[in-house]
Amino acid sequence: MHRGRTLFACVLAALMSAAHALQVVDDRGVRIELPGPAQRIISLAPHITELLFAAGAGERIVGVVEYSNYPEAAKRLPRVGDTRSLDLERIIALRPDLVIVWLKGSPQTQLDVLTALRLPIYYNEPRVLDEIALTCAMNAARQQSLASSFTAEAAGAVAPHRGFRR
Repeated sequence: MHRGRTLFACVLAALMSAAHALQVVDDRGVRIELPGPAQRIISLAPHITELLFAAGAGERIVGVVEYSNYPEAAKRLPRVGDTRSLDLERIIALRPDLVIVWLKGSPQTQLDVLTALRLPIYYNEPRVLDEIALTCAMNAARQQSLASSFTAEAAGAVAPHRGFRR
């Protein structure tokens, strides 16, 4: 089974998710869990910033690295370093609920510090464009399954009280 997951799928799954916990698998094959959709995202690669904006999540980005200059709105976001060095204090001060990094483009020793601080880190390593649609579909199906389970639970909880009026 190909473990390739894409940033685009992660973002779409987060945007599609309701208030329920979100689980996605990053490009290392590691499961990332969030209590709900990410609201404060830090992007640690220019291509990630572009994809976040393209997916409609630009307003959720609170920090980016140097050279994140597209679209124009990305130029106005706070800078948290570059591919060689991250400003860990600034990242922590921005209180992200998700950090999205380029697997081969970020300083691993600094990412290890963020991991030790229990910041959710999604590793992205784009390989093949054709995988994007498949991964999106798989994550969308998982989110739809979670939504269906919640709907069934809610219906079961409400059923005994049907017809009750205050």
